[in-house]
Amino acid sequence: MKMDKKHSDIMNMLKDLIRLDYIDPKDIPDIELYMDQVTTYFDKQFAKSRRNEDDKILTKTMINNYSKNGLLPPSNKKKYGKEHIILLIYIYYLKNFLSIGDIKTLLSPLTEDMFNDSSDKNSDKDNKAFNDVYTEIFSLMQLQKGLTDKSLYSAYRLADRCYDDEDDKYLHMLAFISVLSYDIYAKKQIVESLIDELNKEIEKKNPKKKDK
Repeated sequence: MKMDKKHSDIMNMLKDLIRLDYIDPKDIPDIELYMDQVTTYFDKQFAKSRRNEDDKILTKTMINNYSKNGLLPPSNKKKYGKEHIILLIYIYYLKNFLSIGDIKTLLSPLTEDMFNDSSDKNSDKDNKAFNDVYTEIFSLMQLQKGLTDKSLYSAYRLADRCYDDEDDKYLHMLAFISVLSYDIYAKKQIVESLIDELNKEIEKKNPKKKDK
């Protein structure tokens, strides 16, 4: 069915509103970077994601706090490798709706099983697997993008049932935001429940960690 003009205009508007940059695995540096280079890299890659021009994407303080809280393994002589960058990408997205504790629970199996120091004889194999996980998830995000676009359009049309944006823009926006907020709330509840289940499994396998 041919897309009518209003449908097309709405889809274009919604796409313009989405400030989402997901870094292609091919664009992640293969060389180690100093902290200043890491923050500059993130500023460039996620420039469109800023809500305000002076918003900070990633700072030295953030990186140090992530390391202090066990989210990010230590640097290698003040240099951060590809695996560090991938972890920081995960953290960047997840911190928008999850607590530091939840992020740590979610990512710790990945870092403990696949993230190794460069001096480790198995590091090449494990780090390749670590990178492969990110590549697979990246491909899923590309598929999910199309589904998200459709979901946004559906939410917008639901708001139309109560208020036409041409007659009352504020009430239409309120209805649209309310529908989106319910969707976010419901999915956040599901994500938190899944992380709680993951945490129980981790504690079963590593009972000593519960006491730390």
